Amino acid sequence: MQRSWKILYIILCAVLLALAAYQFYLQFVMFSPLVPDYRGYQGAVQALDHQQDPYVPENLNYYYGNVLPFVYPPQTLYFFWLLQFLFIFRDVWMYFAFLSSLLIVSSWIILTLDQKPRYLFLAVLLTSGFIGLWWNFTRGNKDIIFLFLFAVIFALLAAEKYWKSAVVMGLTIGFSLFATQFAALYLVIRRPPRDKLGYIALSFGVVAALFAIGYCINPAFFFSYLTLMRGSNNQLVQTGDWNAPIPYRLFYDLLASIWNDPVLPTVLFTCVYAAIILYVTWVFYQKKPEEPLKVYSLAMLSLFMLLPRMMSYNFIILVLPLYLLFKDGSYRVKSLVLTVVCLLPLIVWYLSVLEINRDTLPFLLGEYVQTYSLLIVFFIVILDNHLIPVPRITNQHPG
Repeated sequence: MQRSWKILYIILCAVLLALAAYQFYLQFVMFSPLVPDYRGYQGAVQALDHQQDPYVPENLNYYYGNVLPFVYPPQTLYFFWLLQFLFIFRDVWMYFAFLSSLLIVSSWIILTLDQKPRYLFLAVLLTSGFIGLWWNFTRGNKDIIFLFLFAVIFALLAAEKYWKSAVVMGLTIGFSLFATQFAALYLVIRRPPRDKLGYIALSFGVVAALFAIGYCINPAFFFSYLTLMRGSNNQLVQTGDWNAPIPYRLFYDLLASIWNDPVLPTVLFTCVYAAIILYVTWVFYQKKPEEPLKVYSLAMLSLFMLLPRMMSYNFIILVLPLYLLFKDGSYRVKSLVLTVVCLLPLIVWYLSVLEINRDTLPFLLGEYVQTYSLLIVFFIVILDNHLIPVPRITNQHPG
C-alpha cells in the first residue's frame, strides 16, 4: 500500500509541476505580465529621485500612468531606492531575477533546517502552493522577500539564537506592518515568560528604530505615511479588495445569504473560529516539546489564519510552515496536502482558461479558493496530529 501511495504521490507532483509551468507560460510567454505592484514601487523610486512625495498618488502616476499607491513605511522606500542601483527598476525581468535569487536562497535555508530535506515536496509547494508564487510574479509583489526573512528567522530559532531572530523579526515588521502579528511567534518558544516578552520587545524596538531613522531622513515622508495609514490603504486591516481571501470576509459573505444583517453572526462565528485555532495551537505546543520547528510552524500558520489583512500573494510565506509540518508525513498525507493547497487552487484558476465562469462555483469557491485551502489544510493538521479530544490521544506517544 505504501508503494502505491508513493507512485500516486510522484504522479501528483509531476502533474502539479506541469500545471504550474503551463500557468507561468501562459502569463509570461503568451501574455505580458501586468505587475501593478512593481509599477507602484517603480513610481515611488522615481518620485524619490525627483524629490517628490511618493505617498501622493499623483506623483507616481506622472511616471507610469495610473499605478497603485505606495503603502510601505519610509524605511522600505529607501530600501527600494537602493535596489535601483542593481538595475532592478530598469526592467521588470531584472526584478524577477532578483526575486528568483531570493527564492533559491530561501529554499536552501528551508532545506537545511534539519538533516532530512524533501526536495520534491518543497519544489511543488513553492511552485504551486496556493498559487502564491504565480500571484507574486504576475503582480510584481515582494512577498518572496518575506519568505526569505521568515526562513532566516526559523534558522536562527532552530539554532536557539533567539535575540538575533528577534532583530530579524523587527526588520521584517519594519519592512511592512503586515507582519506585525507574527511577533507572537515568541510566545511558543520554550523560554521563561520574561525572555519571551524580551524578544517581542526587541522586535518592536527594532521597528521603532527603523521608523526613527526614516523620520530623521525626511520627516515629511513620515507624516505622509501616517496620513496614508489612516485611510483605506492601511496595511494592518483589510477593508476590501477583489483578491483579499480573508476568512472573516468569507464568513460574512456566506452568512449574508442567510441573514439580512450578517454582522453579529459573523462576529460570533469569528470568535469561535479564533478560539479553535488558539486551542489547537496550545494543544500542539503541549504535545510537541521535542519538535520546536513544528511548533513554530503551526504557530505561524495559526497567526496567518488570524490576520485581519491578507492578499493572494501573501500565501507564499506558508510554504515554510507547511513544508516543516508535513515533510516527514506519509505519502498519503502529503498527497492529500498537495491536493488541497496546490491542485484545488490550480483547478479553479484553470477554469478561466477553459472559459468557465469561476463565480458560478458554489459557496464562493471561485473567489475564496485560497481561503478554503487554508481552512482544510489546518483541519488536516488537526487530524494528522490527533489534536481533537478523543480517548485514543492519551495512548499515543507525544512525538
